[in-house]
Amino acid sequence: MKRPKLRKASKCMSCSKRYKIQKKVREHNRKVRKEAKKKGGNRKPKRDISIPNAAPFKEDILREAELRKQRREELKKQQKLERQQEVAKKRNLEKKDKPDNKKQEVKERRKSVLKPKKPTAKNATRSLCREVNKVIEAAEVILEVLDARDPLGSRCLQAEQAILQSPNKKLLFVLNKIDLVPKDNVEKWLQFLNKQLPTIAFKCSVQVQEKNLPVLGKKPNPKCIDISKGTVSYGSATLLKILHSLRPSGTETMKVGLIGFSNVGKSSLINTLKKYKVCNVGALRGTTRIMQDVKIDEQIKIIDSPSLVVSPDNPPVTVFMRSAHQSDDGDCMDRVDKILQLCDKQQVMLRYNIADYRNPPEFLDLLAHKRGLLQKKGVADLEAAAKLFLNDWMGARLCYYTLPPASFTSHIGGEQTAAMKKAIDCKILNNENKENIKVVRNPTPANSIPFHFSQITNGIIDENEIKDQSQESAELESETEEMDEIVVDKDEIISDRDIGEDVEANYIVYGLDLQREQAVKSVSFDKPAKAEDDYDFNADFN
Repeated sequence: MKRPKLRKASKCMSCSKRYKIQKKVREHNRKVRKEAKKKGGNRKPKRDISIPNAAPFKEDILREAELRKQRREELKKQQKLERQQEVAKKRNLEKKDKPDNKKQEVKERRKSVLKPKKPTAKNATRSLCREVNKVIEAAEVILEVLDARDPLGSRCLQAEQAILQSPNKKLLFVLNKIDLVPKDNVEKWLQFLNKQLPTIAFKCSVQVQEKNLPVLGKKPNPKCIDISKGTVSYGSATLLKILHSLRPSGTETMKVGLIGFSNVGKSSLINTLKKYKVCNVGALRGTTRIMQDVKIDEQIKIIDSPSLVVSPDNPPVTVFMRSAHQSDDGDCMDRVDKILQLCDKQQVMLRYNIADYRNPPEFLDLLAHKRGLLQKKGVADLEAAAKLFLNDWMGARLCYYTLPPASFTSHIGGEQTAAMKKAIDCKILNNENKENIKVVRNPTPANSIPFHFSQITNGIIDENEIKDQSQESAELESETEEMDEIVVDKDEIISDRDIGEDVEANYIVYGLDLQREQAVKSVSFDKPAKAEDDYDFNADFN
């Protein structure tokens, strides 16, 4: 017999049962809403006032709103720090009242002895001075590497005086990065520098030349393309000829020292002479921290040195452009302002392909919109734009140039220059420099930015000078902090209650031009416009 099929249970439900379930679900949802109201988590966030695209001066309003927001965040941070300080004071008072305070002090002393101390800025500058002095003492011939964009600013007065005091040492200039400067400007600087010391025009290879590395047990494949192939360098052959001519007879190897400020190209010069990567090279400042010996051939050994220490007595432009330990957390807006004051406005506009600007914040606003550095709601990120501009200026991408001074009192005597030129055939050197300049692809004056500041840099070589100058810099910083604490009245620029609070204080903090912004008409969406202040699109917008 066949087994009878069992019927499936019916899914039908009585109405009373369905109504009970719906009632329980409603009660449960009601309880959840009540608990959420008590906690206050179900509240909808307040939306910012949306400004229509057709509204006049929309960009100015958004900019002022962002500045107000940043000011509020700074005030919150200050209040938080004050609370933490008050709590710390209370804890210290409670610890003093306790009788077991001596035992805790003993434990803290033991911990401090066991833990290694972190290196401070003073110790870092001292170590740099020691390493540079070691290089100057050990080397027989010293090459001072200069940046062709600002050769006078990349020279160190104290280092040159210390080298020229010893009669047995010889000093030469190497004018690096000639491919970032127009040809006429390179020729003018070579004429200016050759009057004091013999100079060599040089262009380093940007990448590592691995094609000359020996390959054990394998033959190079001609079909494969080497991506790491280095770019062509100019001036390396002339430099090696001069160094071989300066080598005294009877000595096995001659030691050559390299000195210069940060990001001048000391380590990359050694890599080009060796034709593969020997020294670490980077866009960051202070990559080289210890002296390093590199044997180029059997007769020449080059000593790589860390960057020279910049004295704080220099102008602020040279301090943050040449210093190896300049922190990136400083006031970027102030640095950009100082650089733009010394540049031609039209060339900067052509280089970054932006419209006309009236002050540095407006320039950074246009640059941020051009490069896509935007925050929420299309507000420009001014800090990111300032860092991008400073990185371009410090690195090897931006083409700018300075002109040699018309009158310059040299600290190098005529006897010293004559002694240096006797050891080198200057005619051959000049001819080879001209040939190298012809071959290099230099930018035109229209594609480069003129920089109207050229001044020799003061450096620190003696370790004893660091203490006094660091104390003076700390006093200057404390004075500037006192001057920056300014109290400003509120509600003086824009009458809008949601946008115009504490705007003038933000303008003073961030260095904006108040006279220009006060001339711009304030927009209020709450109050009706007066008869005299009616908005005319053809008159105001154009």
